[in-house]
Amino acid sequence: MTLHNEKGFALLAALIATLILLAVGMLVINMSAGDLISSSSSVGNKKAFAAVETGIYKFAETFTMDPATWAANGYYSCPANFTAANITTWQSASTVDTNTKYVICTPQSNSNMAPIPAPGNGDWYYVFYSVTVAGQNTSYNSFEKVDIGVGFGPVPLN
Repeated sequence: MTLHNEKGFALLAALIATLILLAVGMLVINMSAGDLISSSSSVGNKKAFAAVETGIYKFAETFTMDPATWAANGYYSCPANFTAANITTWQSASTVDTNTKYVICTPQSNSNMAPIPAPGNGDWYYVFYSVTVAGQNTSYNSFEKVDIGVGFGPVPLN
């Protein structure tokens, strides 16, 4: 016995094909949205690290051992384990992107490293400091901080 009534088969085939295309379309949209989110996060982190790099260059350019000059050089007394919300004084890292900013925390004498004598003169030494530099980009809501060690000298040890 064979059935010859095929009414509605075209409608059923069209619905199945539409559902398959809808599923493929949703998969493509979902994958591209995930890529956009990760790309945005990556761009924000790169901008925050670029701000940190600017802060490190500024620190290397302006650092002196005299703590009286640190506030004038833009160093900020950062609380321990700070976040972007704890910092009130940010410096612009770029004239192009005003949302990219950095902060240089007040240097701390590194007690883990004793001063090292400078070659050729026993009265002069290299001293070491630890400093944290943080960067943020407010348009991407990204925040990065880097702890660096700095050797400075030769200076007289007295």
